[in-house]
Amino acid sequence: MRVLKLTTNVLVAAFLLTACDKLGAYNYWQAGDFKPDIADLSYGDDPRQKLDLYLPDVAVQPAPLLIWFYGGSWDSGDKAKYAFVAKRFTELGYAVAIPDYRLVPDVHFPAFIEDSASAIAFMKGYAKNHRTQIKPGPIMLAGHSAGAYNAVQVVADPVYLRDVGLDSDDIAGIIGLSGPYDFHPYDVSATQIAFGDTPASKSQPVEMDLSAMPPLLLITGNRDHTVFPRNSRRLAELAPNAKLVEIEETGHAGTLISLGFYLTTNNAVLGPVSEFLGQHLPSS
Repeated sequence: MRVLKLTTNVLVAAFLLTACDKLGAYNYWQAGDFKPDIADLSYGDDPRQKLDLYLPDVAVQPAPLLIWFYGGSWDSGDKAKYAFVAKRFTELGYAVAIPDYRLVPDVHFPAFIEDSASAIAFMKGYAKNHRTQIKPGPIMLAGHSAGAYNAVQVVADPVYLRDVGLDSDDIAGIIGLSGPYDFHPYDVSATQIAFGDTPASKSQPVEMDLSAMPPLLLITGNRDHTVFPRNSRRLAELAPNAKLVEIEETGHAGTLISLGFYLTTNNAVLGPVSEFLGQHLPSS
């Protein structure tokens, strides 16, 4: 049975990494017609600066808030294709916000981190004004790949939260799946285009003063050849309160699809995620 599950995960991961809109098909397979309770909330003036908000069952509202940042090499992504992620976390009792953010080549670093900060600040204010839906208080951040980078870097460099009137105390914790945190020099086209000649001291989470970082859960697949596991290992070594989980026989997309519901669910990912949430932002 375990071999079958691993084989299925590998096949689905390969499916996601090829051709055109495979993620959209996967999302529909996993989430069906699951839709946001409130779509296209604007957190800025740009058409990309919008987010979708999903709420758990009314019986468990008000709910703590989790913000999910998707990946896509900072040059692609669509919040509507991550309804399966929202479904997973709302079933765990969380309100889930999924923002779009400005993309390369229209913008470059640090615009997508600034957008991440703006989305967090917007949802902080939204929670204060909608207390029957969302519990005011610290927010959990989570993301996959480039989105995991956004979630970490927006806190690791305090300038971004400070510019929107927040600080690290507003963040309950960060869940990073297969994230790049130590990738200078920029040796692939995606990072070269997104970061240009930005020095490591400005772009790399591992180069930041991490003493004020909230708790981190860093999950990586030991067969990730897109964002090598050393990124998570290095950040876990440097951050003061970080838990590192390495998933066997898992590649880059495998940690993401582990959040799915049919055939791809992986308790090696879901278990640590649920435990981390329960420790740092319990839903009840």
